[in-house]
Amino acid sequence: MADLSLSPLELNRATLARQGLLGRENHPVPYAVEQFGALQSQHPDWPPIALWTRLPNFQRARLDEAFAARAVVRAGLLRMTQHVVTAGDFWPMWAITQAFRLSQWRQMCRMDPLDPVLLRRLAGAHEAAVVALEERPLRREQFTEILRAHAPEDLQDLPWRGLSRHFMAVEPLVQVPDSGETYGHGRYTTARSWLGPPPRAVDLDEARVTLLRRHLRAFGPATLDDSLAWIGRGRGGVAPWRAALARLDPEVVAVRVDGEQLLDLANAPRPDANLEAPPRLLARWDSLLLAHTVPHRMRILPVEWHRQVNLKNADVLPTFLIDGFVAGTWDLSRRSDAARVELRPFLPVQKADRAALEGEAYDLLRFVAPDSANHEVGWGAR
Repeated sequence: MADLSLSPLELNRATLARQGLLGRENHPVPYAVEQFGALQSQHPDWPPIALWTRLPNFQRARLDEAFAARAVVRAGLLRMTQHVVTAGDFWPMWAITQAFRLSQWRQMCRMDPLDPVLLRRLAGAHEAAVVALEERPLRREQFTEILRAHAPEDLQDLPWRGLSRHFMAVEPLVQVPDSGETYGHGRYTTARSWLGPPPRAVDLDEARVTLLRRHLRAFGPATLDDSLAWIGRGRGGVAPWRAALARLDPEVVAVRVDGEQLLDLANAPRPDANLEAPPRLLARWDSLLLAHTVPHRMRILPVEWHRQVNLKNADVLPTFLIDGFVAGTWDLSRRSDAARVELRPFLPVQKADRAALEGEAYDLLRFVAPDSANHEVGWGAR
């Protein structure tokens, strides 16, 4: 394994380069989703913004077309959180992250989710829900009622919404595209009916290699702990991941930053520190701010601003970058006659950067609110 050395600023530029934040490059949506390491998607309005800030002249219709073609899907995967991923990445990600859902259910309901007796008793309820979901997409509360109607009485009211959580832990589901969807009201169907079954049985060892490769390609250089923070942690320990990393070794180089060893794909971009990083607006819950352990987020998010961006309720605010680092937050609001972006810098912003950020903000407003009579950009206190 070769050994390279990067400065902290070169580390910053390396991560920005593979995130499309040094210069926008025109990629097809599925390629971009894979390149950028999936799109965090708790709220359906934010993945289009994440792509807009990374791709030139991006139009939401391009993402809609990728959804309609089933080239990308939205599902609960990494860290058991909704993400937009490519159809090809869905099955390895599901195979790995299913263990997290099963582990969570075991802790919440104090039962083995794969106990043969439990599975047999819930088989009729699960079959009824699958049939219903494959007839038409349903919201979670709708298929939960179907589960309750067919489950044994003593299992109908498991704690922590245990009945639907168990179903979602054993049956791969995706959310179908819906232009009118609002937060928390996605409609589901089975992954097998939407994508077809996986092309072959998913090998967990191979899936781990795939996910480590995806993480380094999108967010490297990084540590194994960073990759696991991005994927999520489940039962089984770190040993299987170390074995996967060993299998990836021919593709990997060691990178030292301030004496610490990180890992990276040998063919990944690592540009010069002097390369300009133009101002950019990042989406809410942007994956870039969640793809490393907290200490390694400093490559993008200075430690003094961590609490201003990552709130106690697990919310991650929309931010803007100046010279490649988070320098403030921003907010989008709409009235009947106007849409507004308010920029809230952490420190005073130089005139040239103010002008560039305002230009980005006006372009964003034209993207998200093309029919608003007025577009406004303002500056506020953090």
